[in-house]
Amino acid sequence: MQDVRRKPAASGDFSTAVRRIAREARPDRGEPTYSVRLIAPFLRALERGYLSSSQIARITPPDPDARIPVRVGLEMLERAVALTGDPALGLRAALEAGVGDFEILEYVAASSPTVGDAIPILQRYVRLLNDALEIELERHGDRAILRFASRVPLTRTSADFQLASFYRGFARSAFSKADGWREVWLTHEQPPDVSPYVRAFEGAGLRFDAPCDAIVMEAQLLERDFGDTDPKLHELLCRIADERLAELPQASPLTQRVRETIAAELRGGNPSVEFVAHRLHMSRRTLARKLESEGTCFKAILDDLRRGLAQRYLALGDLGVSEVAALLGFSDSAAFHRAFRRWCDRSPSEYRRAQRPDPSRVSN
Repeated sequence: MQDVRRKPAASGDFSTAVRRIAREARPDRGEPTYSVRLIAPFLRALERGYLSSSQIARITPPDPDARIPVRVGLEMLERAVALTGDPALGLRAALEAGVGDFEILEYVAASSPTVGDAIPILQRYVRLLNDALEIELERHGDRAILRFASRVPLTRTSADFQLASFYRGFARSAFSKADGWREVWLTHEQPPDVSPYVRAFEGAGLRFDAPCDAIVMEAQLLERDFGDTDPKLHELLCRIADERLAELPQASPLTQRVRETIAAELRGGNPSVEFVAHRLHMSRRTLARKLESEGTCFKAILDDLRRGLAQRYLALGDLGVSEVAALLGFSDSAAFHRAFRRWCDRSPSEYRRAQRPDPSRVSN
């Protein structure tokens, strides 16, 4: 990804807007937040042809441990993309991220004994960087799928940065060019120019229009030893991470609790709003009011969870459509067919056929 010439007028407008946004960045109660540490790689990318060093200095947050609302971070990123005209800015920023940029989360994961041991560490402490990110690990035979999802809708640029940053972190410490098959899944459509993706996800095949954003690898890589790690240092880093985690405010707690309760009840359970409200010790009306204050509703949470799981189950190809319907708590296959067509504008079988390996799919 080559540098481009600086645009002084636009860059001045950008730096002024960013300072204004930052001044007004006051999280609402329960609002998801980012650590400002996530901004540093973007600033380095912008300094390569768009902003001067003095402009970068003026918009660099003075406190590296400060938090900004996710909505504010996304607004800043939208302005940065408008400034550069570069939809691959998230990938360029991920390439600028270096060892130590993500501080304690990075250190505590890298001090784990194996790649597989690092996954629950990332799941436990990811809030130190990003309140809205959810990480899940699924094993399917000889494949392991490390899935990344955001409770706040992301743009293509922000999703690219999120996935590429984690991939490159693993590449530095766990993957090697001699490793077996691995693939990166991206939910957005394939762009005309895939070369930035080939560079950012070096060593992996690329799958666009995927059911989720994920790093897919041979399951045996989870047993990969990180090297000569120190158990006592790892324990110390975990204690520090626990202390910092305890200092963070809870972000959108009810939405997450509802999602977790629904997920637990989908398979042969009772994922109804009445049951979930009862489990959470509140009336249906109170649940609706509180979810509305967090910008969502029960149906949206249920639909989003079912849609995501349906796409993943169908893409893997291990289950029949009727089995997927049962796992998602539908009364019959016909109800699942109607819901899936509403979500994806195609039938489950059509979606599954579209996910089959294609010889023309991008790969390295």
